[in-house]
Amino acid sequence: MTAPTTVLSVPSNTTSLLVLQDGRTVVERGDTTRASYVASVRKSLLSILFGIQVAAGTVSLDDTLGALGIDDTGGLLPLEKTARLRHLLTSRSGVYHPPSSPGSDEDAFPPRGTKTPGQHFVYNNWDFNAAGAIFEKAGGLTVFEAFEKYLAGPLGLSDYAPRRQRMLGDPGKSAFPAYHFFLSARDLAKIGLLMAAGGQWEGRQLMSREWIRESTEPHVRRAGMAPATGFGTCDYGYLWWLPRESGPQWEGAFLAAGNYGQFLLVLPAIRSVIVHRRFVSDSFAIARNTRTAASVASPAPVTHAEFMDLARALVAGPLAP
Repeated sequence: MTAPTTVLSVPSNTTSLLVLQDGRTVVERGDTTRASYVASVRKSLLSILFGIQVAAGTVSLDDTLGALGIDDTGGLLPLEKTARLRHLLTSRSGVYHPPSSPGSDEDAFPPRGTKTPGQHFVYNNWDFNAAGAIFEKAGGLTVFEAFEKYLAGPLGLSDYAPRRQRMLGDPGKSAFPAYHFFLSARDLAKIGLLMAAGGQWEGRQLMSREWIRESTEPHVRRAGMAPATGFGTCDYGYLWWLPRESGPQWEGAFLAAGNYGQFLLVLPAIRSVIVHRRFVSDSFAIARNTRTAASVASPAPVTHAEFMDLARALVAGPLAP
């Protein structure tokens, strides 16, 4: 239950908000049990799953696209095939093949073959979607099967519906569709708590503490990103945004962010998780990702800047020591 003394200005388009500290509910607004489209939060979920796969030795971050047998519609260039998995996880593959799903900064894409892998950051769904295909090929499970086995089951996610998760994209543009999740705020909060606790859950080590550290380190600084891409002043890890905020409460913080207002902020220094949702209908999510969204009304978003203002207020207020 929300603490009665909490006075908080929440963006008008917010659908639900859940704030936990030490596993205790500090703020709860809206229906936190309603599962809906998480947009690009999906990428950070894949990062968690890759940690399990890397620890098992089924894939190496230094594997190249060529060695992994990754190609796409019309063929990848020889230079593009030298990109390593770690370049995809940091959106620096140098592969500017059209992605199957929207959401990339495609206007900032350089011409193909002009950037050496690892040299240039631009937010690129081709990288993220191809990483999903590599995950499935290396581990023998779909992204959704692995999520259910390693996260939804062990964490006891209450609102997860396996049949609702979808691969979406335009196969005419790329062979690699996007792995889209539909999750509730309270289930995302459990995932955040797992990360904040260094991979431990009810006395079990579900994932590598070392992977959490490595995946949430700044592998790309904001200054090294294309000017037209990126979130505010955030750096980038392995599929996680890293807010650069002052104060000890923000030390080691990391953020999963999705279009329209989907956010999972983990604050390990104060053992806290902030989940923000802006409801997006399944019909719109499907239409958008199959490029037929013109016939469906687009939801008014909560922006990254609005969310960060809210997060700062929470850290300074209800989450303050």
